[in-house]
Amino acid sequence: MKQIDPTDIVTIRDFSVDTLKNIVEHLEVSTEFEHMVYREAELDAIWSITAFFLVNEPDSIGREAVRRLHDVAHEAHDLVAGNRPGDAARLLRNFL
Repeated sequence: MKQIDPTDIVTIRDFSVDTLKNIVEHLEVSTEFEHMVYREAELDAIWSITAFFLVNEPDSIGREAVRRLHDVAHEAHDLVAGNRPGDAARLLRNFL
């Protein structure tokens, strides 16, 4: 099993399953304020990328799933801001 360092920042290039799993893994080990700042930024990036997709791909087959992920990223961000990274991880994991 790979060791996750909560001080590592997850590079967000897309909203793939691998990217989301990586965020979840980091959320599950995040305990410090600094970690929460990183996780919030990562979730902000997911929220922004999904918003861009929704605006620019109105006829996409996966549009509804992306809209749900967009909403989940926002809710997970708020949970992290409330110092509840475990709840945010469960929310994202349920989405996967």
